[in-house]
Amino acid sequence: MSRRPQTTAFWVGRLPHWEVEGGRYFVTLHLAGAIPEQGRERVRALAAQAQVMRDHADPEWLALQRRIFREMEDWLDRAEWNPLLRRPDVAEMVVEALEHRAARGDWRLFEYVVMPTHVHLFAEMGRLKDALEDFKRWTGHRAAKLLGIDGQRFWQDEWFDHWSRSDAEDERVVWYIRRNPEKARLVNRYLDWPYGSWSRSRLPGGT
Repeated sequence: MSRRPQTTAFWVGRLPHWEVEGGRYFVTLHLAGAIPEQGRERVRALAAQAQVMRDHADPEWLALQRRIFREMEDWLDRAEWNPLLRRPDVAEMVVEALEHRAARGDWRLFEYVVMPTHVHLFAEMGRLKDALEDFKRWTGHRAAKLLGIDGQRFWQDEWFDHWSRSDAEDERVVWYIRRNPEKARLVNRYLDWPYGSWSRSRLPGGT
């Protein structure tokens, strides 16, 4: 089933961000410094092309969004730069924060994974920007305490977001998230990666 929700906000920082009513968003948050300058320059060049395109339903705009995402993901999956989420205590803190916000109604979680340098999140939420900024602020503060890096930036300022337009796209997003640990060669089966929505029962207090 296709969805054509009403646009509630469109804003541009370094990346374009498009919010819709009752949106189901595929979001990628990554750590500060997880993409080197060479990669950031390539992402900025693609984002500049997207900013001048006015029709955000145009297949060319959507194709450009996919190119931005692939460029980011290629760098992030290498986990060569600032992979602080490799630490179990930090990764588990982020998982617990994701679950806690679902329990209190900030978002409706469909799938997520915490990778060494980034987080993929697929969720339905009202105000995307507010929800993500709150999540980043709290987890960034907690991570700084755990890592002993007070005063240093933990998350990159912006994130990549894309709202899912159909049930079929929902399914593709879910399976992309599940397969990310396999694609990054962290495990042979995604089920063996301990920091995904499929592994929540392994955490303290899980069911």
